[in-house]
Amino acid sequence: MLFGFDEGYALFDVTPVDNQFIQEYLPSARGDDVRVYLYGLMRCYHPDEEINTEKIGKELNISAEDVEKAYRYWERRGLVKKVSDDPVGYRYVSLKRNRVSGGEQVIDPEYETFTESLYEVFGNSRRLHGGEIETCYEWVEDLGLSPEAVIMLLKHMEKKRGRNFTIQSAEPVAAQMAKEGAKTVEEAEAFLSRDQALYQGTRAVLKRLGKRNAPSEDQVSMYRKWTQDWGFTPEAIEAACAETAGGDPSMGYLDAILRNLRENAGHGKPMDAAGVKAAREEGEQLKKVLRAAGAGARDDDKLAWYRGLRKDFPEDMILLAARECRGRPLEDTGSMLRSWQSRGIVTAEEATAYIREFRAQSDLMRKLRDLWGLSAGLGGADRTLITAWEKKWGFTPEQILYAAEAAAGTEKPMAYLNRILEGYAEQGIRTREAMEADRKEHQERKPKPDQNSGPKALSRGRIPAGEAFEQRDYGIPRETLDEVLDRMEGGTQSDA
Repeated sequence: MLFGFDEGYALFDVTPVDNQFIQEYLPSARGDDVRVYLYGLMRCYHPDEEINTEKIGKELNISAEDVEKAYRYWERRGLVKKVSDDPVGYRYVSLKRNRVSGGEQVIDPEYETFTESLYEVFGNSRRLHGGEIETCYEWVEDLGLSPEAVIMLLKHMEKKRGRNFTIQSAEPVAAQMAKEGAKTVEEAEAFLSRDQALYQGTRAVLKRLGKRNAPSEDQVSMYRKWTQDWGFTPEAIEAACAETAGGDPSMGYLDAILRNLRENAGHGKPMDAAGVKAAREEGEQLKKVLRAAGAGARDDDKLAWYRGLRKDFPEDMILLAARECRGRPLEDTGSMLRSWQSRGIVTAEEATAYIREFRAQSDLMRKLRDLWGLSAGLGGADRTLITAWEKKWGFTPEQILYAAEAAAGTEKPMAYLNRILEGYAEQGIRTREAMEADRKEHQERKPKPDQNSGPKALSRGRIPAGEAFEQRDYGIPRETLDEVLDRMEGGTQSDA
């Protein structure tokens, strides 16, 4: 090549732009389309052998797809002509030549026909500019919608939002139409009918949330997700609005509530109003149980734990067990419920009675331990004995404590007390008065302590055992009983 510009010459040179372009084409074109056209025009005057759509996009900070989209627009307007596909190549057409030949050269008659159809949508009340027309035509080229479907979409948007809706607000609807395959007139009609129902449903939800604004496309899309993707019925969504009363009454907050309900409901459960109500009630029940157990906030593991218990136990029993196990691991609540079940306790009323009885027995066991001066507490076997004394023989806690005085200081006071009470039961002694009378009688019958009395005398055979303790046979060895009675009278205390 004999001639050429020095490197960097383009930076200090000028690129001529026809005023016709500025006056007739620039006002209706989108900004990126104008930038691509001018940059390419500059490269026509100052070529770059490595120039391509990717490099132009990098220079203009847009994608290569946006560059090609811009050139398709100018091709339809007759200002460029495509000359190759791989690599993509365009030639700029002289505006002066178009003017001399009698006006703008029409390269894409379909585009012109589409443009005229768009003008007819609004009549004289609104005139779409070039950028808006270009966006609509992209729905035909890029999304595959038929021109008739696009026209129907614009009329649908005018009906929903009024004549001055923005083309940008219709883009999500066009994308959804393409996603659902609503490309023909019939498919578009069915889709837009559903979209109208979605719009009305979104509007009803906003009204329930105290909002008076018209639904945005984002809000309609959110409502579409709830109904089509998540399976909620409109009635279920409105029922879930009640959950927003304790927080921010917004679509975003409602979205979080519905997501939680959907996840908690489990696979295959209905998302109708009844299903939402059941999920809400389950959530409230779990909150009560966790609050009673002091187990913190709800999570998926706790929900699974609760659902496992609900298969075998009613809600009120679980709540009751949680209160009894407060501050302990949640597993203890389940253990307590199964323990009750093994005892035949299957209702909350029975569990309440058992808890009351258990606490009373615990109080009695504490008093017995204090009375006998025991360092360790009494255990499960001792509780079984107490149950037998109360239920089998009918003794009250007061009667048991009175009889327990005689067992103080013995090696095994519970066993000793059991024999005393067994003796009372065999003799029909069932009241405190009878116990006191029996004790008094034997106190009077007991010989006065002297050299011929007491355990030593008894052991030597000076006082017949039958005569001394004829009416007080508890099945306890005689020598042990003598020691207890002797101690009660102030005699020698045995080490047994």
